[in-house]
Amino acid sequence: MIRTLLLFLLSILFGGIIFVYVGNTFGWDFILSSFKIFLNLEGFLIIILSFFIAFLGALRWKKIIGEKSISNNELFKIYIGGFSVMYLFPMVILGSEFFRASLLEHKEKIGWDKALASVFIERIIEWTINIIVIITGVLYFFYAIQKPSQNLAIIFAVSIAITLIIFITIYFYIFKKKSFLRNILLKTNKGNYEESLAIKVEKIVFEYFDIKNINLWKGYFLSILKVLAMLLRIWLIIFFLNNILGFMESFSILGFSFLSTLIPIPAALGIQELIQAFAFENLNINLGVSSGFSMLLRAGDVIVSITGFVLFFKAGYDFLRNKVLQK
Repeated sequence: MIRTLLLFLLSILFGGIIFVYVGNTFGWDFILSSFKIFLNLEGFLIIILSFFIAFLGALRWKKIIGEKSISNNELFKIYIGGFSVMYLFPMVILGSEFFRASLLEHKEKIGWDKALASVFIERIIEWTINIIVIITGVLYFFYAIQKPSQNLAIIFAVSIAITLIIFITIYFYIFKKKSFLRNILLKTNKGNYEESLAIKVEKIVFEYFDIKNINLWKGYFLSILKVLAMLLRIWLIIFFLNNILGFMESFSILGFSFLSTLIPIPAALGIQELIQAFAFENLNINLGVSSGFSMLLRAGDVIVSITGFVLFFKAGYDFLRNKVLQK
């Protein structure tokens, strides 16, 4: 607990330093004037779109679970509660996944193996689409700037190659139904590994990733819809800042936005500004716009996160109260 708190404080400090540096570099006046947009109708549209993006994520999760009896409203609450953990405490590895799985199992009694498998499947599907967006966005970025520096090209090429190798390996094991965990458990001489939770979860994941499974394709389709909604949000924010982006430029900005979330800094503080400033500058977009854009984009996600955080504490309180009453 203390270690997690220290990591949280250090990451906030690191992100805050970068945020202040970016603000001093590009000017606070433009950032503050841009944020005033959030207090008008435009801000309300950004919030609505941010919640709609979260709703698409929750709907995708429901298709993965495959239980029609589960309430959309209940699942949405759990989903944005998990989003708040992931967004505000990204340094807690798999914290969001275990939070969602535990609440889902507690409320719906579907079993730990199925609950855990559902969140891992959702992450695989989501990041498959996200990686495609990142790679496509980066490739377009290189095409747009035409003459990237050699060091920059090498960094991105190596990063993309490593990412592709990881995902190709994951999908190879999934579609070939080759148990990665069973080999590990055999080497550690763990008895009754066939009955272990990890093996059960892995088996459910293998069963889900069947090309004949209609819910698999529904999951990919909803992920694409979610990406399109995020693209629309990016385009609208830039439009509210008196600029117009083409589809591919917006796609590239979204790819860099996904990149910023890979660094475990709460709310991508500072990192989002730094990465987007780099992207906006090379795409010949006003640097002040990049800072205002990052603030407005974060504001929408923070509203969703705060809502999820309130639900997170309420769900935790209800969970502990029920445990006490059972005793």
